[in-house]
Amino acid sequence: MMNAKKFIRSGSHLPVKNLRQTLDFYRDSPGFYEEWTFGDRDGGIQRDDMRLLFAEDPDFVSKINNENHRLPLIWFVDNIDEILSELKGRNIEIADDLRPHPYGLKEFAFIDINGYYIRVAERIDE
Repeated sequence: MMNAKKFIRSGSHLPVKNLRQTLDFYRDSPGFYEEWTFGDRDGGIQRDDMRLLFAEDPDFVSKINNENHRLPLIWFVDNIDEILSELKGRNIEIADDLRPHPYGLKEFAFIDINGYYIRVAERIDE
């Protein structure tokens, strides 16, 4: 039996300054696990259903994350209050406090070691 046509998810293969340091950061700070590598410049990490893919490319990172701008990423989560508390307990510096937004999400943000502006969001139940 053939599956119906369906889009499932999108993921980016994010350029990073240093693959090993990035994997260590995501394991030790936001608490990811199930790390993998392919060679010494390509790898990823997972937590629950979220998977992040990385490619070591420091020149590209410096073009997209610098003093003028940062590439924003949005992570959709369940139970954002507990996630915020966990990340604060892991000494992640919060760049934007948890608050509701008029577009139906509550979110907070932090900046990772590659300069990505990570927005952590949850839908506000009406």
